[in-house]
Amino acid sequence: MARTENHSFPIAVCAAIIVRQGQVLITRRPEGKRLGGFWEFPGGKIDTGESPHAALIRELKEELDISVSVDQIFETVYHRYDWGAALILAYLCHWDSGTIKHLEVADHQWVRPENFSDYNILPADQPILDKLRAALN
Repeated sequence: MARTENHSFPIAVCAAIIVRQGQVLITRRPEGKRLGGFWEFPGGKIDTGESPHAALIRELKEELDISVSVDQIFETVYHRYDWGAALILAYLCHWDSGTIKHLEVADHQWVRPENFSDYNILPADQPILDKLRAALN
């Protein structure tokens, strides 16, 4: 029997919350990707057998060419899109080294929490933004 994509299990995703001088790093998805043009926290899918910490370190190196240290979990979000569900594990991270390069992102910005509404943020990231606003204000 052919295997079909199972939409009942969410895609496990990790996200980095990097705060610098009261501003939070967000990145814009490339136009050719699913949900292209939306802004989000940097990160990505957790590979099979990979820890969320290892996935964040790998994803930020692949996407932005920066090295980070992963701290505590900040928020967990379950969100259902029309194509399926995502489970987001958002971690506080510290930028250790590197200069941001747009390797797998279209752009990046450092944004103050009160200015998040100026950006077309992924719906799944909204609860994380709400919690950040409360924590940083």
